[in-house]
Amino acid sequence: MRSNGNENLDPVVKRLREIAVTAPELRVTTRLYEAILPLQRQAEVRAAPLVLEPDELHRALAGGEPLLAAADVEVDVDAAAELMLQMLVALGEAELPDAGARWRLFGGSAENWSEDEVASLAMLRRAARAIHKLLRTGKLDLGDLLVQAASGDRTGFGARFAACDVDWELLWTLAQHALRPFLHEVRRQAPLEGVGVWQQGTCYVCGASATLGELQDNDQVKHLRCGQCGADWYHPRLKCHHCGNEDHATLRYLHAEGSEHRRIEACDRCQSYLKVITSFTPTDPELVVVEDLATLDLDFLAQQHGYQRP
Repeated sequence: MRSNGNENLDPVVKRLREIAVTAPELRVTTRLYEAILPLQRQAEVRAAPLVLEPDELHRALAGGEPLLAAADVEVDVDAAAELMLQMLVALGEAELPDAGARWRLFGGSAENWSEDEVASLAMLRRAARAIHKLLRTGKLDLGDLLVQAASGDRTGFGARFAACDVDWELLWTLAQHALRPFLHEVRRQAPLEGVGVWQQGTCYVCGASATLGELQDNDQVKHLRCGQCGADWYHPRLKCHHCGNEDHATLRYLHAEGSEHRRIEACDRCQSYLKVITSFTPTDPELVVVEDLATLDLDFLAQQHGYQRP
């Protein structure tokens, strides 16, 4: 049985367990995240200082170029590789609940796992062990794998590794998470207030499309958040983050039933959407990816109405 104490829980684990209680359909995914995200949070990553001076970074941002495209930054591939191996071991050793057994969580809540859920988690464990074996025996090159993942080309990554008799989607997920501490370190080196103004819908650090919108502080100022590196930047409230549309007649809001603090902002011009949450204090950069998971129901709502995530 799992402990019901939560005083010393990692904040990421605590939030994941809250999600597992409120959205039982996400239990397998939260257990996957619980195995790997604390390792990502604790990873020690060395990132070389940004080569560009603040005025050069300012010019790059003013021209619409994210920092990773403008600056000469070295990736600590060895640290990323070590982190990925740790994630594979942790996932391969993840404890399996018994189907039908009630696992006690913090706060007195309990989980009742189905046979299908246990089977899904067991499949993830086997896939992680298989990947780890291929890496240990040299049948997969971890350095090459991480370079391919860093390109951001998920389709190309799948085409390259699908033939390796491995769960390439899990491989992709773990590789992306292994690279994230590096991206977080770059973000910490270049706080936006020190290098310029950025109001685009893509991240000023890594160029990824915004993961979430966040209404912050008592004034509910809109910020965009990046799940890849945790970046936080201001964005006008009445403007599509993807195409820049400011025509109120073609900007729409969708609300999940019974949820006043979460919504979808959708654009009829480009058919894109953005999930927006209310958070009086900014979400911890390490938790943005977790809040993305917690709002998965909003993705379904938007897609049911014909909108797509950029």
